[in-house]
Amino acid sequence: MLWFVLVFLSVYMLMNIYAYKRLFSPLGGSFKVLGLMLVSYGWLSPILWRWADGNLSAGVTFSLAFTSLLWMGFVVYVVFFSMLFDLYKLMANMLKLPRLSAKSTALAVFVLSLLLSVYSYYETLRLRVERIVFYTDKIPKGSRIKVLHISDLHLGPVMGMDKVRLVLDVYNRERPDMVVSTGDLVDGSMKGKEELAEALAQMKPPLGKYAVLGNHEYYRGWLQAMEFTKKAGFVVLRDSYFQLDGLMTIVGVDDEDCKLVNACTGVDEVRLLKETPKIGYVLLLKHRPKLDPSLVGEFDLMLSGHTHGGVYYPVGKLILTKLFETDRGLKYLGRGSYLFVSMGVGTGGPPMRFLSPPDVAIVEIVGRP
Repeated sequence: MLWFVLVFLSVYMLMNIYAYKRLFSPLGGSFKVLGLMLVSYGWLSPILWRWADGNLSAGVTFSLAFTSLLWMGFVVYVVFFSMLFDLYKLMANMLKLPRLSAKSTALAVFVLSLLLSVYSYYETLRLRVERIVFYTDKIPKGSRIKVLHISDLHLGPVMGMDKVRLVLDVYNRERPDMVVSTGDLVDGSMKGKEELAEALAQMKPPLGKYAVLGNHEYYRGWLQAMEFTKKAGFVVLRDSYFQLDGLMTIVGVDDEDCKLVNACTGVDEVRLLKETPKIGYVLLLKHRPKLDPSLVGEFDLMLSGHTHGGVYYPVGKLILTKLFETDRGLKYLGRGSYLFVSMGVGTGGPPMRFLSPPDVAIVEIVGRP
């Protein structure tokens, strides 16, 4: 874990230096001083707000974290557009194209980055509801189980009651039979945030609520994350299963990053799936949309999150489709097994998205007539 933090801070420092040289340095004068202050704060602020979380008041922590993460997202766009203009400059030299001054380039980069940052923040506020219907012979004819699938709320210093209310609005409107959470519900200290668990506990579907842990729960303290999730009314499935009156078997798999904090259960995922008594419809909950190929056919539907739809489309999609089964939406895996990947409700980094809007899913499992 330490090596990841060191690599991140090193790369982020280089990004801030690059942003300073391309955005503030060409403007000169007081802009250089302002830029130096901003990039210095931007680089140090992730350390500050991580320390503040749980040690200072929620308001102070939110202010530090929110400004830090907004700046991080802005820097990503500054670096992206600066690299595009650097590429244009190279092509202009080769092809004798019109050249742009460093000052004009800096102003263009600033405007484009600011506009895209504003749009990307706005996109995080628009929750979509995905709807999927599966017909099966594994539950009684004519019966219907409506499942609300939520993922990646990232409740913590930045994500809070606003995200919980989005989920509650969907729940109250849809009245599902079951709610499942596929990880990263918690991403920070829950000290003094009992109202979030109490709000989530208001959801009382007749067939219950079930959850698995994601990677961020292990980064930010998995025991307090477990306690919060249970207080919110969820049954936490850690490499275990739960059966619903012959209707459904729900299998929950731990995130692989449990090993970073020596918190793994020791239960083998392949063995768990193959040896679980499969009564009724088999629903697999797993944070990351990764799967051992031998498990295809051992379940009917796998629900996952983690990817956030790539966050920044299409760059994120190009990367994530190389790492996971898919970055978003529904995919047929074969032998009767399907995978659905949610783009999540919250964000684990900058509160920004580009063409990857947040979502929850209403999954209806219907007995074939």
